[in-house]
Amino acid sequence: MKASERRLLTILVVLALVAGSAILCQFLLGKQRLIERREETLSLRQVEADAMLADKDLWHARQTWLQSAQPSMTSESQASNELLDTLVAAAAKNDLVVQKRALQEPVTRPFYREVGVSLTLKGQFPAMFRWLHEMLDPAEFRAISFLKIIPDEADKSAVVCTVHFSRFYAPATAATPPKEAPES
Repeated sequence: MKASERRLLTILVVLALVAGSAILCQFLLGKQRLIERREETLSLRQVEADAMLADKDLWHARQTWLQSAQPSMTSESQASNELLDTLVAAAAKNDLVVQKRALQEPVTRPFYREVGVSLTLKGQFPAMFRWLHEMLDPAEFRAISFLKIIPDEADKSAVVCTVHFSRFYAPATAATPPKEAPES
């Protein structure tokens, strides 16, 4: 082999090593970025898990309260009528006029049962908000899923409110409390 051939072979080997090193370096940098992303994701999940564990007692207390305080439903029609009667009586007490009323379809989910009522009322603005505030007592398990308040066209001092109230009941299978996760 001539000296020039040896130099060319050496240059070719060096270039192959440099190109191979560059390709290997790119591959390893990609792997490193992937590992860093996984590490960041795991550290964020660890922070979330630690925060959840720190709030464990609060959530156990809420679960206990919910199981003891959430009402049970005897029948959907009776529960819907009770909700309607309660809302209409409170509206009358606040000098609100019920213009329309309708029962909504009951909903059953794994963790609750829901009945609903749609009302359209007319009355003075402060009385309307006082009534809404009275009806949203957390201990009564009532919620508003839709609310629209507009000024009355005939009486500018009054408002017309369309509201969908829901009341939440314990699920049908709530007689047995859920098992708690083992402490670790």
